[in-house]
Amino acid sequence: MNTAMKKIIQLTILLFTVTSSLMANDYLPSITLKNIPAEKKFSLAIEGLSENANIILTDINGQVLLSQDTEGKSAFAKVFNLNELPSGDYFLTVRTSLRETVQPIALTKTEVLVNPDRKREFYSPVIRVEKEHVDVSLFNGRIANVTVKILDNSNEPVFEEKLENVLVVEKRYRLDKLPWGRYTIEVVTESNTFQKDFDVR
Repeated sequence: MNTAMKKIIQLTILLFTVTSSLMANDYLPSITLKNIPAEKKFSLAIEGLSENANIILTDINGQVLLSQDTEGKSAFAKVFNLNELPSGDYFLTVRTSLRETVQPIALTKTEVLVNPDRKREFYSPVIRVEKEHVDVSLFNGRIANVTVKILDNSNEPVFEEKLENVLVVEKRYRLDKLPWGRYTIEVVTESNTFQKDFDVR
């Protein structure tokens, strides 16, 4: 077996392990969005929630038209009525701690059009800080660049690593060489920047 094939198999096993772990903890609920034919309405169903999710409807300019939480329920279902809105393009976003799902919606004079193929998903990293190290886990959603930085309390970088063309990030960064103080770990993806503060003592 050649080296390239071994790397692909290792990546597949790692991806399966990370994804299975997330799914086993119900951090990635299933989201179903359907239009109601001949009406300016659509239904949203979310199942498998283990945490609160935030539902946001915005227009093409990013103006928030509706914001609602699932209030800690394990399942959520609702029909949204867009009769009062003008025809145009809108976006429905469902946010949990590990994933943001964005579904474009086209509103015509008579109905709502939903194309699941246009849905986009953005994943958040899992950052675990221990006494002597910090672990970063991320399913990137697609192969792209990720940058990890550690910033001091003056927002100056004390460490930076650029990971090129990655699908999954599983990294451990040691903290025992850092002076005591307040730090921030920053994970930068193509779609977002995530930060977590921590202390070194």
